[in-house]
Amino acid sequence: VTDPDGALRPCKPEDIVILMRSPGSRAAAFAAALAERDVPCSFQEETGFFETMEVSATVSLLELIDNPRQDVPLLSVLRSPIFGFVPDRLAEIRAAAPDGDFYDAVAASEAPDCAAFLETLNALRLAARDMSVHRLLWHIYNTQNLLGLYGAMDRGRERRENLIALARQAEKFESGGCRGLFAFVTQLRRLLEEGKAPPASSGSGAGVSAS
Repeated sequence: VTDPDGALRPCKPEDIVILMRSPGSRAAAFAAALAERDVPCSFQEETGFFETMEVSATVSLLELIDNPRQDVPLLSVLRSPIFGFVPDRLAEIRAAAPDGDFYDAVAASEAPDCAAFLETLNALRLAARDMSVHRLLWHIYNTQNLLGLYGAMDRGRERRENLIALARQAEKFESGGCRGLFAFVTQLRRLLEEGKAPPASSGSGAGVSAS
């Protein structure tokens, strides 16, 4: 790398930038993947609807329920407050099973944390077979206590409203005659790429319960 004074020096991690079309929803997962390989990484968190930690983690969880063999959503969910795997723990899991995708590594582990995660994921995948996306989201919120978990954080009321807004987006999606978890996630990704986030709740739905 050429310094401003014209001198050449070895390349450093801070000289490298990863350009992504929709960085907000994926930056944390990419940072986790780099941390597994001891590559330092920093990113600027966005504040849009899809980029909030609660919505991003929930959408990634929906992706896993549809297809668990996706490394980026899997890492995002594992690192989220829902499951709380730290980067060092993720590195241990990968080191113990370096071949295959990350789901294989989690499945190969006999550790209680991995077993608990797989049990939860399998239960959600089973429930998803008989539920609409809207009902599935409320099932996730209730069984995993997402409204309580994110509601206890900084800006908790706003985070609860964002999760409720995501459920309303699923209800709107299905009221238009659309069906299926894959189709819903695909629609969300398209809205994200087009910069068209659904409106967040104004707060009037803070006491809404599952339906």
